Amino acid sequence: MYQKLIKMKKIILLLTLFFINSNIFAQKSVIKINPVSLLFGSAKATYEGVLTKSSSYELSLTYNSIDVGVLGKSNGLGGQAKYKIYFRDTAPDGWYVAPAVGYSSTKYSVMDVDYGINGFSLAGLIGHQWIFGDDGGFSIDINTGLGYNNWSVDGSAIIARGDGVGLKGNLSFGWSF
Repeated sequence: MYQKLIKMKKIILLLTLFFINSNIFAQKSVIKINPVSLLFGSAKATYEGVLTKSSSYELSLTYNSIDVGVLGKSNGLGGQAKYKIYFRDTAPDGWYVAPAVGYSSTKYSVMDVDYGINGFSLAGLIGHQWIFGDDGGFSIDINTGLGYNNWSVDGSAIIARGDGVGLKGNLSFGWSF
C-alpha cells in the first residue's frame, strides 16, 4: 500500500510538471474527463496540448476502485499517451487519427483469492473533437479503433493471460483554453 502511494505521488508530480511545462509552450490546451467511466468505478482525467496546427499530444490518467461485496473488489491505476494527427490545420478541433500506448496495473480480491493484472496496450484510433467557442470553451471528444493488449497475471487467478486484439473507444467532455 505504501509503495503504491509513493508511486501515485511520483506520477502526480510528473504530470503536474508536465502540465506546467506544456502550458508555457502549447498554443491551446484541453482538459477532459470521461463521465461514462464513473458508472464502472473508474475515474479518467485527460490533458491535451497542441503541438502544431495539425497535431497534439494527449496524456490520460485512470484510477479505478470498485467493491461489489461477495463478488470481490479491485483497485488500479493506469495511463495512456496519444499523438493526435488532425486531418485539417484546426487542432484540437476536428477529425483525427491517433496512435496510442498505455499501461495499467489492477489488484483484485475475489472470494479470498488475491491477484493482479498488469497490461500494456497499443492502439490505432480515429475520432472527432468538437470545441464550442472561438477562443476555447466546452469540448466533446469521441474516438474508436483497434488495439492490442498484452496482459500478465500475478497471483492465483483463474486466467493466466488475456492477450489479443480488441475494440477501443472513449467519450470525454472537457474545457479548451
